[in-house]
Amino acid sequence: MIFAGSPTTITGMGYLRSGSASFVLGLVCCLGNGCGVTRDVGLAGRCADIMQRAFPSATIEIGKSEASATSLTTIIARVEGVRSDMPPEGPLARDLAVECRFDENILTGFRWTTGPLH
Repeated sequence: MIFAGSPTTITGMGYLRSGSASFVLGLVCCLGNGCGVTRDVGLAGRCADIMQRAFPSATIEIGKSEASATSLTTIIARVEGVRSDMPPEGPLARDLAVECRFDENILTGFRWTTGPLH
């Protein structure tokens, strides 16, 4: 590998080092972290996460969760939870449940089966 020219001043060397260090650090973080992709969570866990993200103002304790295949490429995940920030006799629904549909591990459907609007 031939470089166009080596830096002749200390400031030029610092620029090359900081640029290289930033690139290497970014590469290591991306590879080490998987670029933010969670690989060790099942589809029921992903559905539970989506339920909590869909209702961010509520504190939800996840209860029962299950996933079952309906075809070779389609999986339906069902998750139940309870809002711990609501009293049992409160005016809003405390029990929550969602259903997520995944085709080839891609979320293609999400619906509340019991919850904030029912």
